[in-house]
Amino acid sequence: MIDTHIHMIPGVDDGAKDLNISGQMMQMAINEGVNGMILTPHFNIPRYDNKNVKEQYGLLGDYIKENKVEFELHLGNEIHLSEENVEAIKSGKVNTLAESQYLLLELPHYHFYPFHEDAIYDLYHNDDYKIILAHVERYQVFTKKPAMIREFIQDGIYAQMTSEYIVNKKTRKSALKWIEDGLIQLVASDGHDITRRPPAMKQAYEIVKKSFGESCAQTLFENNPRLIINNDALLMPKIEKVKRFSFRNN
Repeated sequence: MIDTHIHMIPGVDDGAKDLNISGQMMQMAINEGVNGMILTPHFNIPRYDNKNVKEQYGLLGDYIKENKVEFELHLGNEIHLSEENVEAIKSGKVNTLAESQYLLLELPHYHFYPFHEDAIYDLYHNDDYKIILAHVERYQVFTKKPAMIREFIQDGIYAQMTSEYIVNKKTRKSALKWIEDGLIQLVASDGHDITRRPPAMKQAYEIVKKSFGESCAQTLFENNPRLIINNDALLMPKIEKVKRFSFRNN
């Protein structure tokens, strides 16, 4: 698997605090079946402006070499959608995902104004970026109006879901419904640490595999992440089957 949304660069945002935590997160991810990542530190002026990001990212590259870890790393950003940040995108101050045309955008959780919609489509149509909306399950506008996210998907915008939303028994039914309805193209951990928000992916993969088939799981966790790195269009997951079963013991 390739994790396309994780905060593992040490000391640059609210993710890993130091290289020791970063190393532990990487090992946890490897144990989960992840062998590559696109690291996505927050970008949100003025608090997060990519200061020291490339230098700290380099520390992880050195860590891999020194410890002879077989692990693929790429750099990106999770970009909060605001006027200042859009200008930063246009002026080249942010990192696209793995040096591709893909942007990972974060929307406000509790409000969605015409500006946000206009900005997404402007970046997509006028600036030729490929847009991925991060952790779409958190946005009130989509949970209240699922038709809106469907419109984005139909227009060529992509949606990423957090693995924990699939694993959590309180939200699993909703998560699987979104996948079944073709509203999700990527699943990522959004990992921040080793305890409260670890880089967990394996259980979510198995749940999707058991629910909709291995092809669907591979598309969400493996194939589409690789297509981002290759700067290619993402695939729509194929629902091979819908198997209803108990997760009580999972």
